[in-house]
Amino acid sequence: MNRSVEVHTNTMNNNISTSTKAGPQSSTEWNLTTSPLFTVLGSENSSSSAIQSYHSPRTSLRGLVVKTDEPICSLHIALSTESNGGHHNWHHPHDGLPHTLEHLVFLGSRTHPHKGVLDKLANRCMADGTNAWTATDHTCYTLSTAGSEGVINLLPIFADHVLFPTITDSGFVTEVHHVNGRGENKGVVYCEMQGRENSEGSLVDRACMELLYPPGGGGNDGGMCGYAAETGGKMANLRTLTVEKVRRYHREYYTPDNTILILTGNVDSEEFFKALDEVEALILKRRDGGGDQESQQKMDGEDESRRAGRPWINSPIPPMVMDTPGVYPPYDSSRPNSANTPLTISFPSEDESRGTISIAWRGPEYTNRAEWNHLSLIWDYLTDSAASPLQLAFVENDDPVCADVGPAHDIFTEGKSLKVLIVLSLCSKLNNTFRSRISSTLVPRS
Repeated sequence: MNRSVEVHTNTMNNNISTSTKAGPQSSTEWNLTTSPLFTVLGSENSSSSAIQSYHSPRTSLRGLVVKTDEPICSLHIALSTESNGGHHNWHHPHDGLPHTLEHLVFLGSRTHPHKGVLDKLANRCMADGTNAWTATDHTCYTLSTAGSEGVINLLPIFADHVLFPTITDSGFVTEVHHVNGRGENKGVVYCEMQGRENSEGSLVDRACMELLYPPGGGGNDGGMCGYAAETGGKMANLRTLTVEKVRRYHREYYTPDNTILILTGNVDSEEFFKALDEVEALILKRRDGGGDQESQQKMDGEDESRRAGRPWINSPIPPMVMDTPGVYPPYDSSRPNSANTPLTISFPSEDESRGTISIAWRGPEYTNRAEWNHLSLIWDYLTDSAASPLQLAFVENDDPVCADVGPAHDIFTEGKSLKVLIVLSLCSKLNNTFRSRISSTLVPRS
């Protein structure tokens, strides 16, 4: 049985050990941090070196190994990605560049320039293939194997695909968007977004995020905040997207200083370090001119722009606009009835009686970990079981107004979005019934 790994802080010991370690291939003097501040719960490995962090001062590449006693070893290659139009406004937030690039990474690297090589090698290493996801603020590539040997062997090859993909014209046409002989818009990414762009959940979620993180002005996109962007890409934008933009996005965001390789499981930290240093050596070879001339070329004759610092760190987060339809001010007992009206979103459906009400809040900053953990517990209490207050108010009663109530949340650097989704059947009494029940359940009583 595969168990989840929990890392907890131990405040009894705050001795952090730092040292340097020479890489066998790159000759880089890595910074090694071992901290007994953290222990892995449920693991027989309780040594102070169970968690080790590596940092390269030459490329700023980072690695993290978490040693546990479970047989399944998992590799995560995570990068911070942002869709806010770029710091020179060279692309639109809805272009879906993080998502399209995630797809193109698997079509081959410069060392292994063929589609499917990565998955075939993964299968030989007792893995169930490779996978990836694109979130609002990051992209992550994953691999899990039975035992550590396979994941260690695949780590440099997987990192080569992520950091040095081919991104060919033909791969872009096939994987992202093209028009076939019958005049139909096709492409793996395009068809994926076609199936969800106008769905109920996607439209409601986009509307919520645009209210929580409105445009801040300026730029060719009106200064749209990256948290409100459709990172998967909208169909209209995908139809006009070019492979040159994808290549530029890769140059700006898929850099060693924006990448961390995380390995968990019953692994040898020394073997992980050798594989990590192999990635470092490959980066240095490419950077020093070892066949990496293409990535250094200029685009359209202009100087290549570089990312200014880490993504999101320098991105302004605009405040919410209180006079916008759908935005309500904080509750004030002296003025319980707000003049604002809900924002209504229409969506295509075969069942006209179906609908969703989404109530969202802009929560605390990411650094307030205790506060957003408390909020998560509160929402579990309000919605988790048939005896929870919101379930009793809306579902489990003699006069139900909806089919389900469920919470969702996203944790961002600046503010966590908290949402409660209420799936309901629309009826004439809904407006008054809903408002009275939600108020009696959530509004504080004096």
